[in-house]
Amino acid sequence: AAVVQNNLFKKTSLQTSFSGNFLALMGAGTVPTRFTLRGALECFLDFRFETIRRKTSHQLGKVAARAHIVVGLLKALKHVDEVIDIIRKAKDQNNARDKLMDPKNENLGLSEEQANAVLRLQLGQLTRLNKDKLTDEKKTLKGSIDKLQNLMDNDTAVRTSMVEEF
Repeated sequence: AAVVQNNLFKKTSLQTSFSGNFLALMGAGTVPTRFTLRGALECFLDFRFETIRRKTSHQLGKVAARAHIVVGLLKALKHVDEVIDIIRKAKDQNNARDKLMDPKNENLGLSEEQANAVLRLQLGQLTRLNKDKLTDEKKTLKGSIDKLQNLMDNDTAVRTSMVEEF
């Protein structure tokens, strides 16, 4: 049986060997390094891990910024009469923004990003339907933030994400 197996390996393509030269730039991209197959795979997996973390960090920042704006819009919708009164009485847009951002205003006290979002709203968007949409979006964003924060905090979740991507 061993003789037959050896002949099959020699005379057919059941066993093929080839040489490979794994040479790549390592570190800051300035040091050429020769890798073994295992070393190349480990380097790639480390790279994917860091890439997922950076991507997650970027997405988390964008989602958190949107959630912040949605909270401000919901606050403005809750006190819509006051917001309309402030905007109507303001001299210009900057004055309205300052009054919306006034920390002494207990009902509003918006941040600059939130105040800008409120000033960009059209009057027709201040409806009950829009409030429901914003509430749903807030819940969705909260779920996304929790998921992304888990990826930032948990190495196992990142590795699971790597497996799912392949």
